[in-house]
Amino acid sequence: MIFKELKDFIIIDTETTGLGKYSKLVEFAGLKFRNGGPVESFNILINPRMKMSDEVIQIHNITNEMVANMPTIDQVSEDIYEFIGDDILVAHNAPFDMDVLNRRLLFGIKNSFVDTLQIFRDSLNLRRYSLNNIKSYFNIEIKQTHRALDDVNMLYACLTRLNKPYKLNINNLNDIKGSCLASQIKRTKKLGNKLDGCHCVITGTIKNYSRPEFWQFIVNHGGQVGQSVINKTRYLIVGDKCGCSKIRKAEMKIKSGDNIEIICADEFLKLLK
Repeated sequence: MIFKELKDFIIIDTETTGLGKYSKLVEFAGLKFRNGGPVESFNILINPRMKMSDEVIQIHNITNEMVANMPTIDQVSEDIYEFIGDDILVAHNAPFDMDVLNRRLLFGIKNSFVDTLQIFRDSLNLRRYSLNNIKSYFNIEIKQTHRALDDVNMLYACLTRLNKPYKLNINNLNDIKGSCLASQIKRTKKLGNKLDGCHCVITGTIKNYSRPEFWQFIVNHGGQVGQSVINKTRYLIVGDKCGCSKIRKAEMKIKSGDNIEIICADEFLKLLK
C-alpha cells in the first residue's frame, strides 16, 4: 500500500502534442487501485488531428503514423470518463496532466488529484525530480520510454520505494490557474432554452458553482459562453470577488450602443426559473 490515507485512486499519465497549455492529447494511461492494490490498467492512443513536430515525437516516441487511424478525443472521452469515474487521480507533475484532461475531454473533469512531484520533493534531496532521476536514485531497473503506461508503472515503482512518511495533499482543479476553456463546454442535457443562444460571460466566483460548472449550466439552458466580453455578449454575470476589467469593458460597449446587461449571479439564476 503506497498511501496510508488513500486506498482507492488511479495513477495516470498523458502524452501530448507539446508542453504548452493548449497541447492536445495523443495518449492516456491509468492504473486503478482498490484497497491499496492495483486492479486494472487502461491505455489508449488518440488522434490529435494535427501533425506533431519531430522534437515532440522524440520525447514520447509516438509518431504521426501511429495515431493517424486512432479515434479522436470526441470518440474516446466516454471511455476515459468510465475508467476514471470520480476517483482521485495521482500523477507526476499532476497540474499539467489534469489541466490537459480538463481542457481536452468533452466535458472537462471534476476529479481531485495528488501531485507526486511534490511528494518526492518533500521526501528526497535531488537536483532534479524527473521520473528518470528518481528511478536512478532508487536503482530501479526498468526501461523508461516516456510512453504513458510505462511512466505510470514507473511512478508506481518509485512510490513503493519511499520509506519517509509524508503528508498527502489532495488538490482540486481550482488550484490550477486558468484550467478549462469556455470553448470546450458543450450541451450535455436540455434544461430549457430561455437563453436561446445568448452569449454569456462570467466575472468573479459564483456561489455553489465552479466556473466550468456554471458554464455548463448556461449551455444546458441554451446559451453560449465565452471568457471575454465581445460585441455579441448579452449578459455579463457578476459574482463575488470579481475583477473590474470585464465590467469596464461591458460598460464601454453599453455606451457604444451594444445590448449588454450587467447582472448579478442571483438575478441571472432567477431568469432561468
